[in-house]
Amino acid sequence: MRLMPWVYLVGSGRYGFGLTHPLDCHVYLVQGQGQYALIDSGVGLEVDAILRQVRDDGLDPAQISTILITHSHADHAGGAARLAQLTGAQVIASRQAAPTLRTGDMVASGARLGQQAGIYPGDYQLTPCSIAREVSDGDLINVGDIEFTVLETPGHCRDHLAFYARIEGKPSLFGGDSVFHSGRILIQNIPDCSLPEYSRTAQRLAALEVDALLTGHLTIALSGGHEHLQAAADAFQALRIPPNAL
Repeated sequence: MRLMPWVYLVGSGRYGFGLTHPLDCHVYLVQGQGQYALIDSGVGLEVDAILRQVRDDGLDPAQISTILITHSHADHAGGAARLAQLTGAQVIASRQAAPTLRTGDMVASGARLGQQAGIYPGDYQLTPCSIAREVSDGDLINVGDIEFTVLETPGHCRDHLAFYARIEGKPSLFGGDSVFHSGRILIQNIPDCSLPEYSRTAQRLAALEVDALLTGHLTIALSGGHEHLQAAADAFQALRIPPNAL
C-alpha cells in the first residue's frame, strides 16, 4: 500500500489496516535508491504475508538491505530474524534492545507478559535475531539516498527508538509506539513503561519539524504530523496524561 513517494505500508494487523497477521504492527518499507529499509518487522507469525505485500506493490524483496527496529516488543521485532534470513538484510536496533533480540528473551521483550494477558499465543516464541549494528541517539543510518536520524524515545518502554528522515523533502517521523495520532500515547502495565520519560519524549518530538507521522499502529498522518506531537506535549505540560491509544 503506497502511502507517499518512496514509502509503503507492507504490514499491519488488527490495530491498523488488516493487511497481515492480526498481531502485526505497522511495517513500513522506505525505498531508497537501490536499497530498501523496513521499519519494524511484525510479530513473525506471517512473515510471508509481509513479503507478499512488498511484491504486490511492485517491489523486489531482494532489495531490502536494512531492518530498523523501534523497540523489542514482539509485535514490532518478532519477524526480524526470519525477514533477515529471507532477504539478507541487516537488522539495526538500539543498544538496549540488542541483547533482548539476540537471545529471544521472552521476559525482557514483554512477550511473556503478553502471553499471560492472552495477547500472544501460549506457544509463541521470540526468535533470536542477529543484530548487525547497535545504535544510539543521534546516530545516522543511510539506506540508498535516504538518511535516518536515530532518536532515543523512551516512555512506552526503555529501549524505544524513533527514526527521522526527510523523504522527497517531507520531514517524516517513524515513531513506533511513542506518540500517536491526536496526541495519544501507549501506556501499558509493564515494568519499563515510564510517564516521566514519556513526557520528556513528547516534548522532544514536539520540537521537531514533522509533516508525516508514521505510527506503529492505528491512524497515520501523512501531513500535519506536528500537531499530533504537540497535543501530547501540551497535555504533559499541563500536568495531564494524554489519552491512551488502546
